[in-house]
Amino acid sequence: MNEINQMKIFKFIFVIPVITLIIIFQTSLQNRYLMASDIRDGETIFRNVCAGCHVRGGSVVLKGSKSLKLSDLEKRGISDKNSIAKIANEGIGFMKGYKNKLKDGEDKVLAQWIIQNAQEAWQ
Repeated sequence: MNEINQMKIFKFIFVIPVITLIIIFQTSLQNRYLMASDIRDGETIFRNVCAGCHVRGGSVVLKGSKSLKLSDLEKRGISDKNSIAKIANEGIGFMKGYKNKLKDGEDKVLAQWIIQNAQEAWQ
C-alpha cells in the first residue's frame, strides 16, 4: 500500500510536470515555425484564393474570367511578375482584388508561381 502511494506521489510531483513541459515546449516550437513561415507558397495561395475561378490548368470557370495560359497573358501584356501581382491585389475586369487576403509578399510569390506554371503549360 505504501508503494502505491509513493508511486502516485512520484507521478504527481515528477511525471506530470515533465509531460506538461514537453507539451509546452513542442507547442512553442510549432508556433515559432508558423511565425517564421507566415508567407504561404504559390500553390497554396492559388488553391485558396484563385482556384475558384481559375482551375489548375489556367482555364476559367466563370464566364467573363480570363485564362492564365501564357499565350493569353502575353496577349494582354501581363505576363510579368509585377503585372500579375498588381492584378492579384487590385483586381481587373470582373475579378476583384485580393489584397485583404494576401499577406505581405504573397502577391509576388503567387505571381511567380502563376508565371512558372503558365510557362510549363499548366502541366
